[in-house]
Amino acid sequence: MIDSNKKDMSKPNQSKEIMDRKIEHLKIPLEYDVQHSKNYFDDLKLIHYPIPDIEFEDIDLTATFFDKKISAPICISAITGGHPISKEINEILAKAAEQENIIMSVGSQRAGIEDPTLLDSFKITRDVAPEIPIIGNIGLGQISSQDFEIEIFNKCIDMIQADVMAIHLNTLHELVQDKGDISSKFFRKNFQKVRETYKIPIIAKEVGTGFNQDLAEILDKLGFDGFDVGGTGGTSFAAIESKRKNFDNKLYSRDPAEVFREWGIPTPVSIIYVRNVSQKLVIATGGLRTGIDIAKSIALGANIGGLAYNFLKSAWKDRRDKVISNTIKEIKTLKNELRSCLWLMNVKSVDNLKSKRNKCIFLGELYRWFHQ
Repeated sequence: MIDSNKKDMSKPNQSKEIMDRKIEHLKIPLEYDVQHSKNYFDDLKLIHYPIPDIEFEDIDLTATFFDKKISAPICISAITGGHPISKEINEILAKAAEQENIIMSVGSQRAGIEDPTLLDSFKITRDVAPEIPIIGNIGLGQISSQDFEIEIFNKCIDMIQADVMAIHLNTLHELVQDKGDISSKFFRKNFQKVRETYKIPIIAKEVGTGFNQDLAEILDKLGFDGFDVGGTGGTSFAAIESKRKNFDNKLYSRDPAEVFREWGIPTPVSIIYVRNVSQKLVIATGGLRTGIDIAKSIALGANIGGLAYNFLKSAWKDRRDKVISNTIKEIKTLKNELRSCLWLMNVKSVDNLKSKRNKCIFLGELYRWFHQ
């Protein structure tokens, strides 16, 4: 475990700290239950149509992600980077995404910026996936730094020849993480420099605590090109940090990471909040497990469904077996589930399902979010 008392670490120790954190972020979700206790997709039902008048094989799953056509509205959400094992996982995921023509995201590229020896764990994605859309990833903390240098953003783009960049907003994670970045004072000023300098699409990405409507409207006007809503319902990064046990026992009687593990706005709610104020691209992440969840997300207004936990599990198996077949099978399964869902609703294409809230029934706690 990291020694938090070391204030002045040498470069080797900095690299070790980064790699320790990255491998823990991979292993903990596989070894412990760090999922939110409530998945709000369970409170959303889609309306069945008993006699579909379209052929199953005629269902059109194709979608467009900015200027690239993909086979289905599926994204392998940001998982990892910054460790030798991360390189293996990213290679598996990217190869599978390339074969199935879906979107691939990388984890925070901060590790590659701070330690060039870790660059390959990110670069491998484009090396093995030359055609698909790849989303780069840099944190709110880096953009908000008083010492922010705009060249860092360019390095992230070049590192993976990114088609799109995401700025991840992980304030809760940083709050409960040892030595986390908890200031966003210079964010707007620095983001404007980025926006004026780079024409690449930039999306605002939450990582498990979701978007409220007011912030979505602000970010839309600020110049973001889309949103990855990252709501509650899937992996809780606060829960991951509680398992890392890196808080200071001398200061607190309770672990804040454990207290705040359920904090946030549900993914279905976040989709609607964002769509109420913006017509830009929306990726739904946070608790999606099946193709039905992707269909639910699209009916609420999302363009793309993103999954991380499913693909972490499949890639971990693939790494053990030295194959990519488990990840390929997971992608094909999601496609089949999504196609089946559309057929059972008598909807011919993904485009025909988008923003069709009349196809949805809201139940339980999800209903109360909108009718309190």
